[in-house]
Amino acid sequence: MMITSNAVKQVSVVELFDNNNQTIDENETNKQAWLNCRRLSINGQSYNVEYNAPAVIKFRFPENILTNTITTAFVEIDYGQYEYSLFDWYVTDDIKTENDHTQWTHVHHGSFCIFHDEHVNKFVRLVCLPRNDALREGMQAENISKTRIIPCPFDLPMNIRHELTKEYLPIDSNSVRLVSYNILANGYASSAYAAETIYSYCPPDYLEHDYRKALLLKEILGYHADIISLQECDASFYQRELSLVLKQHGYLGDMKIKSDSVREGAAIFYRTERFTAIGSHNIKIGEYLRDSEHLEYIRRRCSLVSEINTHLLERNTALQILALERRRESNEVFLVCNTHLYFRPHADLIRCLQTMIAFERIKEIKQLYEQQNKNVSIIWSGDFNANVTSLAFHLLFTGVLLTDTNHRSYNEDYAKIIKDFDYKTPIELSTYSNYAYTIYSLQFHDVIDHIFYDSKKFQFQRSIPMPTHEQVTEFTALPSCKIPSDHLAIVIELEIVKSY
Repeated sequence: MMITSNAVKQVSVVELFDNNNQTIDENETNKQAWLNCRRLSINGQSYNVEYNAPAVIKFRFPENILTNTITTAFVEIDYGQYEYSLFDWYVTDDIKTENDHTQWTHVHHGSFCIFHDEHVNKFVRLVCLPRNDALREGMQAENISKTRIIPCPFDLPMNIRHELTKEYLPIDSNSVRLVSYNILANGYASSAYAAETIYSYCPPDYLEHDYRKALLLKEILGYHADIISLQECDASFYQRELSLVLKQHGYLGDMKIKSDSVREGAAIFYRTERFTAIGSHNIKIGEYLRDSEHLEYIRRRCSLVSEINTHLLERNTALQILALERRRESNEVFLVCNTHLYFRPHADLIRCLQTMIAFERIKEIKQLYEQQNKNVSIIWSGDFNANVTSLAFHLLFTGVLLTDTNHRSYNEDYAKIIKDFDYKTPIELSTYSNYAYTIYSLQFHDVIDHIFYDSKKFQFQRSIPMPTHEQVTEFTALPSCKIPSDHLAIVIELEIVKSY
């Protein structure tokens, strides 16, 4: 290609080269030529050509960088992916002025870093080379922390629990380790209202998500679980950090947020050495009740009390169902269910009905896989906001609606709905609930988080003991500088029954 300028009587030789260093045909359209171009030559002088090159557009360090926990930085990349980008971490004792050279020591290459005791009181520098899945590189970006590394509390209650879960269960084990954990969404912990009222006993620094997420990552990974079910998981935390860190530790995940306006929800992670995800069947319970023809008999019952019916239909309560196939037993499928039921203290009836509707969805998906000749087992974890005396727990544990007129939640509305209603759950479940509490705040403590499991397919083996009451109340209540949520993680192991 030759361009002539009459004004200066000069001839320039311009050539475009593609990715294979081949000259691009002069007959190509201008648009297509530049799309294919990787190198521009003008009179023999070469220039690299990049379009939509990966670029770092946001870069933020956490306010709190703790030792002996996983540190991640929020890095948003256009035209590239976090997992393909390169990261290098450095530390220094002091940051010099612009005219003085700061001596940085390289400590790690990778997307996240664990600092140790010798790094306390140092500043951190992170250098990112953004790349995409084709390994195209953009311009390097870097950021320096505004705060110094601080020591993580050494006597964390989770450390004692981790002593009992030091190793993953063997891949061919006939047992499975489960975690269910409400990790306290950032929006509920960091608001001014929460700081002044609900969690007034907790210093603001320990309510900050940057502090809590470091402890959460440390705690969750330390259980070496096969399946992890989380509630109140922030969508941004899931997308930007949690799923990326857990992926590097051998997990993949799935998330169901409550709504576009409520950006938190349920998340399930599974160990890829043991399971393959073969289907995600998430619903919003209210929408499922409204739209499912086969639930007409339940709809009629609920409509007998208009206020209850309205609450059921309008709530954004979700049921997450992830079908996991065992890698070494391909005909065996675990339906892993996860939910967070309506939280109002006097909404026992609503939670009971939400449970009933969720059971119908689980039955539907169970039948779907049984038609494919799969042996299906149910695991149902969550924050049910239901203690062992509640209507919802009674339905989950016994399989039938409670009819005791002396029950605290038995009222006129409940009586209308269950009168002559011979409902029985389609699946028999068991659970282990021998805990003092699973949530502990100044206002409230009780056992409201549960892991239910198919009583015909699993046998309970052990529960990892909870922190002691002294540990929980060391700083009045939860969360605290040592426990990052107002809930406690449930960790149990089940034996897979082979009699089917």
